[in-house]
Amino acid sequence: MGQKLEIKSLSKKNLEDIARICVCDECVEWFAKDYDVNIKRVKEGFAKGKVMRVDWIKKRLPLGYGAKIAYEAEKPIGFIDYLPIEAQKESISGKDITLINCIFIIPGSRDKGYSKFLLYEAEEEAEKISRGIAVIAHKHPEWMPADYFAKRGYKVVDSQNGSIKQLLMFKKFQPTESPKFLRQKYGYKQKSKTGRVVVEIVWSGRCPHNQISVELLKEVLDEFGDKVIIKEVITNELESDVIRKYGLGYGIYVNGKPNFWLLGASKEEIRQKILS
Repeated sequence: MGQKLEIKSLSKKNLEDIARICVCDECVEWFAKDYDVNIKRVKEGFAKGKVMRVDWIKKRLPLGYGAKIAYEAEKPIGFIDYLPIEAQKESISGKDITLINCIFIIPGSRDKGYSKFLLYEAEEEAEKISRGIAVIAHKHPEWMPADYFAKRGYKVVDSQNGSIKQLLMFKKFQPTESPKFLRQKYGYKQKSKTGRVVVEIVWSGRCPHNQISVELLKEVLDEFGDKVIIKEVITNELESDVIRKYGLGYGIYVNGKPNFWLLGASKEEIRQKILS
């Protein structure tokens, strides 16, 4: 692991370090360059997102939310966070299972193998309190890639289709039933008379980047004028409460179909999706 890397458990003292990692200077520069956005605007968006992220975490602490935070020469550079699968009972079935929410390493500290140390620490913690550990992974190289978890003993136990297929992967510690996706009680049907595209954006402080990502998404959608109807729900409520209230939990829905990857897509990708 090396002398410079230290991994600490979540505490009241370092709770905000998770949000700081996501909005660090390297992340600001990366986001601004990758999405061709003014750095000042990115900083402002990230600052708002950081506040929402801390609030999101605090609301889930009573449910058993936990995290491991990596420090390189005392600088927070990465984390893995997780919570009991029961906290997601409205969208995923399962009992006595830990569900990984996110693994993130700042750009300047990637490709050093740090994520595997964080995952190992999380698994050790999860094994003490649950019968297995699960994660929602994707066939996508940049965000929670399925291949990464497959190499570490996770098996695909369920999947659901969206713009990019979501794979529910599971590593079992003790005999138990595998988790499953639950079908959300939601089914928007486009009114054929209007032909307008309805884009529903349900987001929270789950990720500090959401604030500016949603702003950028809405700017592209505004180009279509009254051809696109935007419905937005901003909340840090628990997912179960949001689903009961709105019929869906988190993500982007285009005419009722989940399309999470529009959040963070390029302007051209967004335009193509709306026109398709």
